Amino acid sequence: MTTPADPTPERPFAGPAAPPPPPPVATPPGTPPGAPAYQAPAFQAPAFQAPAYQAPGSPTHAPGHPAPGSPVQGYPAPGYPPATPPRGLLPWVLGFLIFIPFPFVGGLASGIAMAVSGGSSRRAGGLARENARSALNWGLTYLLVSTLLLVLHVVVLFSLGRGSGVTGFFPIGIPITIYFAISIVHVVLVIMGTVRVSSGSAMRVPFAIPFLRA
Repeated sequence: MTTPADPTPERPFAGPAAPPPPPPVATPPGTPPGAPAYQAPAFQAPAFQAPAYQAPGSPTHAPGHPAPGSPVQGYPAPGYPPATPPRGLLPWVLGFLIFIPFPFVGGLASGIAMAVSGGSSRRAGGLARENARSALNWGLTYLLVSTLLLVLHVVVLFSLGRGSGVTGFFPIGIPITIYFAISIVHVVLVIMGTVRVSSGSAMRVPFAIPFLRA
């Protein structure tokens, strides 16, 4: 009777095979023995960052550069003149309504317009308040005096013109003469006031009735 052959003894598992050693680094000629091997630096690409989009005209648009459409610092914006502070010019300009081609209507309209516009222009304050106050006081003075003279002229005309035997211009024409004289003074004051206020100065009429003192 034959006996089976003894099997080959199993060898213990030694793990995976070790990787082959890296090839030797070539050293440039002339390198002294024992010097560390030269290794080329690893190349690293620079990080790219896309610029953030900023809408034109925003406060952070293009730091260091003005946004499109905005004026350069130190230069005024084209097409926009500097704002002029209120000066109270309108009441004096309205005084030229005396030249309305209707007898006595222009004078009354001129005084009323100066008084009304002067009252509303006083709200601006400063120089405009002073010029508007002067225009209001003179407009009311001229309106009051001219109205009284016109009424007096009508009264004298009807009282002395009927059977009194008065044939000359005077004394019937005294009130209307004074009216035309004060109208000439009004025109002169309106011209002076318009020129002076346009130049940025204050216009004062010392002989006007001070209806409004401040």
